[in-house]
Amino acid sequence: MERNPYRRRIKLLVDILNEVINKQEEMTRKEVVEILRKTYEKHRIKPLKGKANPPDLYDKELSSLYVVGKYGLGLDEDYPRFFNKVFYIEEVFEKCIEKIMKGDSEGVRELLKTVSLSGVIDSNTVARMLRIPFTKLLLGFIEEEEFAEILLKTKEVLPEEERTVRNYVRFYIAFKTAEAIYRGEIKNKMYKEAYKRALAVRLGFPRSTPSDEYIAIIGKEVFNLSDELLKKTLSIEKQ
Repeated sequence: MERNPYRRRIKLLVDILNEVINKQEEMTRKEVVEILRKTYEKHRIKPLKGKANPPDLYDKELSSLYVVGKYGLGLDEDYPRFFNKVFYIEEVFEKCIEKIMKGDSEGVRELLKTVSLSGVIDSNTVARMLRIPFTKLLLGFIEEEEFAEILLKTKEVLPEEERTVRNYVRFYIAFKTAEAIYRGEIKNKMYKEAYKRALAVRLGFPRSTPSDEYIAIIGKEVFNLSDELLKKTLSIEKQ
C-alpha cells in the first residue's frame, strides 16, 4: 500500500480552514498564522521546508492553507473578501507566476516589489513565490511538467535570480527524494542516485542536484525518517 505523507496534513489544513472561516470577520493574517502554528505543533507536523528555520516560516506555510482553500475547496470564490484579507501575499505571487508565464519581466518585477519586505526583489521573495507552485505540485493540483516550465521561465524572465531558481531546484529534488524514501520507492544508494539525477534532467536543470546531507535534513525534519533508513539510502556521515 502506498504511503501518502500529505493525507494527514491536508485533513488538518481543511480543519483549520473550517475554523478560521467560521470566525472570518475577526480573523487577521497574523491570527491565522498562529492557529496554523499551534495546530501543526499539536499534531507534530512540520511546515514544508528545507534546511533553514526562518522566523517567518509559518507565515510562509500559509501557502499550504491557501492552496488547499483555493484549489481543493474553492473557498476563494465563496469567501473572496476573507481570501483578499488573509492571503493577499499568496494572491500576488500567483499573479507574478501568470506574468512570468507570459514573459512580462517588468510586470513581475513591479508586483514582486509590493510584497518584498525590503522593497526590492531578493532571493527570499523569489523563493517564496516559487513555494506556491511547489505546494500545488506536492498536493496534487498541478503536474511536474508545469512546475518545470515555471522554473525555466522564472530563470528566463528574472535572469539575475538564476542562482535562486537553481537553489530551489535543489530543494525540490531533495524534498522529492526524501519523500520517495518515505514512500518506500528508494531502497538503496544506487537507486537514490539515479532518482535524483533523473529528476534534475526532467526539470531541465541536469547539474542542479542536491547533496545527500541536504536530503537527510529534509528526511528527518519533514518526513521523520530514521537514521537507519537514511544511512541505508544516502551517502552520509553518521547523523
